[in-house]
Amino acid sequence: MKINLMFPGQGAQFTGMGLDFYNEYEQYRALLNEASSVSGLNLLEILEDEEKLSETENTQIAIFTMSYGIAGLLRKEGIQADHALGLSLGEYGALTYGGALSVSDTTKLLRRRSDLMQLSAEERKGFLAAVSFMELAQVEEAVHGISGVSISNYNAPKQTVVGGDMEKKAEFEENIRTLGGKKITYLPVSGAFHTKLMESAATRFRDELKEFAINDPEIAVLSNFKGDFYERGDDYREILAKHIDHPVRLSDCLERLGSTEEDVHILLGPGKALQSILKQNGVKGRFYVVNTVEDFKKTVSELKGEK
Repeated sequence: MKINLMFPGQGAQFTGMGLDFYNEYEQYRALLNEASSVSGLNLLEILEDEEKLSETENTQIAIFTMSYGIAGLLRKEGIQADHALGLSLGEYGALTYGGALSVSDTTKLLRRRSDLMQLSAEERKGFLAAVSFMELAQVEEAVHGISGVSISNYNAPKQTVVGGDMEKKAEFEENIRTLGGKKITYLPVSGAFHTKLMESAATRFRDELKEFAINDPEIAVLSNFKGDFYERGDDYREILAKHIDHPVRLSDCLERLGSTEEDVHILLGPGKALQSILKQNGVKGRFYVVNTVEDFKKTVSELKGEK
């Protein structure tokens, strides 16, 4: 049996997320307080304010703190991961869990990353839209030829995220509808992440990354940009810079994971979208969604009972 930890991305946030963990576990409180101190953000206040929580410069650290905090509580209970995978922003949780980055450095990086992404989003207004129940080839046909619109996430065989210039949103939607697409879900984010609209953020972030030490992770961690595992000798800084303005190759990552029926997949933090995506990719094994204390206790009880 292999245990795989899954860290969610931006857009999964919900008001009050993680506050039950904060109230119950000293270890979780210490992490949230450290992240608040290092980032200069009042995370407790942000978590209770829907509008503030939706702002990119607040969302990224809030989601990282919750998902990584739960991973730490699992580790304390003796539940260790063999593999870690993050969706978009979640890759920072996976890398930190694997020991590639310290909590403090991740918090600093995410503060700078989110500020730069927000700046790019303000420079060029953009959108992200999940297109479901439509073949990839049809989505590619729909976006082909629309300047400033491209695929942002290769999530599953029939779920693709498209991002681009806000002024091209109507043209994109018309093309999808014309080709038979019926379900388009616009994501609650401030910009067209993982597209060339984020190029200025990627360029600036590349310079920021020079200040930080990044180690080879101690467990197997998957890279969104590569669609494969990180390996010794990888240029982590270049990969993390490109991670901002290049598409997320989640389907490739999940195929590379090579799951079996005995595997356990623990989805940490806010949201439940990852579970659906894993199933659409035919990922085998058991799934646990942990975003409340009740979920956490049930998961720990079941997994420790098997040992």
